[in-house]
Amino acid sequence: MKIEEVTFDNFMDLDSKERKKILNDPELLKELVKKNVKPHRYEHSLSVADVCKKLAEKHNVDPKKAYMAGLLHDVCKFPEGDRSERLLEYLKYYDPDKIGTVEGAYHAWVAKYYLREKCNYHDSDILNAIYNHTICNSRDKLSIILYIADKREPLRKIDDDILEIAYSDLHKAFSMLERDVKKYIEGKNEKFVGNSL
Repeated sequence: MKIEEVTFDNFMDLDSKERKKILNDPELLKELVKKNVKPHRYEHSLSVADVCKKLAEKHNVDPKKAYMAGLLHDVCKFPEGDRSERLLEYLKYYDPDKIGTVEGAYHAWVAKYYLREKCNYHDSDILNAIYNHTICNSRDKLSIILYIADKREPLRKIDDDILEIAYSDLHKAFSMLERDVKKYIEGKNEKFVGNSL
C-alpha cells in the first residue's frame, strides 16, 4: 500500500514493518496526519510540532518525541459531522468519568486511546503528553512543552510573552498559562477536571 492510500482507519492493514516505518518517520507521519485533519488543523499541528521541538532542545527533552507529540496532538479533531459521536464512543469505553466535563478536552483524552487502537502506538511519554495537552495535570517536561506549544504557537497570534518565557523558564510559563486556561474553562461554565491516567 502506498503512503497516499494510508489513513488511520486502514493503518492496521499494513504489515508491522511498514507501520513502524511510518510511526518513526516524521515526514511519513505528516502525510498520515494531513489526511486525518482539516488543512488549518494540519498547519496548526505543524506549527505546534516545531515549537515543541525548539522548546525540547532548550530543556533537555528528546526533540524527536516532542515533535511527534506536537504532530499527533490533534488527530482526534474529527470532522464536525461525527466528532461528538466518535469522541463520546471512545470516552464511554475508556474514560467515562470525563463525559460531561470539559468538552474542549475530549479530543485530547480520546487521542491516547485512538492512537493505541488505530496505530498500535504505545510511546507512553508521547501519549501522556497528548492526553494532557488541553488540561495539563502532568508535570513531566514533554507534557508541559506540548501544553504551552499548543496554546502559544505563532499561528494563534496571541500577543503575550508566555512562549518567550517558556524558552528560559518552562515552569513559570506553564503556571501563567495554566491560570489563563482555568479561567477560560470556568468562564464557559464547564467543570475543570483532573486527568487521571
